[in-house]
Amino acid sequence: RKLQVENTVLRSEVKRGWAAGNLMGKSPPMKEVFDLISRVSNATANVLITGESGTGKEMVARAIHESGPRKDKPFIAINCTAIPETLLESELFGHAKGAFTGAVGKKRGLFEEAEGGTLFLDEIGDMNVAIQAKLLRVIQERKVRPVGDNESHDINVRIVAATHKDLKAAIKDGRFREDLYYRLSVIPIVIPPLRHRKEDIPLLAEYFLKKYAAMNGSPVSGFTKSALHKLMEMRWEGNVRELENLMERAVVLTSNSLIDEKDIPSAETTTGESFYSSATVDMPDLAELEKRYIHFTLEKTG
Repeated sequence: RKLQVENTVLRSEVKRGWAAGNLMGKSPPMKEVFDLISRVSNATANVLITGESGTGKEMVARAIHESGPRKDKPFIAINCTAIPETLLESELFGHAKGAFTGAVGKKRGLFEEAEGGTLFLDEIGDMNVAIQAKLLRVIQERKVRPVGDNESHDINVRIVAATHKDLKAAIKDGRFREDLYYRLSVIPIVIPPLRHRKEDIPLLAEYFLKKYAAMNGSPVSGFTKSALHKLMEMRWEGNVRELENLMERAVVLTSNSLIDEKDIPSAETTTGESFYSSATVDMPDLAELEKRYIHFTLEKTG
């Protein structure tokens, strides 16, 4: 009975916006993300997720897929930077036998593999302009033609794209097609960096601590106050991915039941003292110092 009650409580907590799929957070920016996920999951419109590296863009894409009617169909992810440009077209659209040297057989592309489900295009900002044009055609016509084939095939795939780059700047530079941008970003979702949602740091740290303590058979069960304070003050340039890696390292290396400040590697912090020491090293005038301080304050408050 106790377990049933606990399970009910935990389920209600999730519904209140603490988590979506493998994402978790209770800060206002993350609650907005969870709200967007719940609203767009049942739609068919394309989604563009933007945010710094390590913020969890693929997790957002998976949460959208798993919360909607396509959850029983494939979720196919591809990193556009991980595949050479010469192979990316074949990987996405497939190829016919003999289409090029080495094409010894027919190959289904990822669009066909994801039929009925979701295709997640990670780091779309690094895609070659020529392939962007072909992707745009696929999105417009809802048909895909494998390389070297004369026939097109109908597809039913929802596209979720992600990037850490400023695509509007890339459009101005001619590195990204404006028409493709508007096709992809029907519903834009911005994932805030970890330093702009400090309320989530203790929650995430606790989650990763329990995860890696269980995996490693470690007796670690929590943090000291000084350790939590240090975690809250760190910059987290690598975002949630950096926090997870740090927690795994701390759990493995510590021999105590609580992780202390000394168990956390020193990293750049955003205290007033560190700001002053770094901002005045080149002896700026007051106007420049004021500008730097305003920028620092905006960064601290998100």
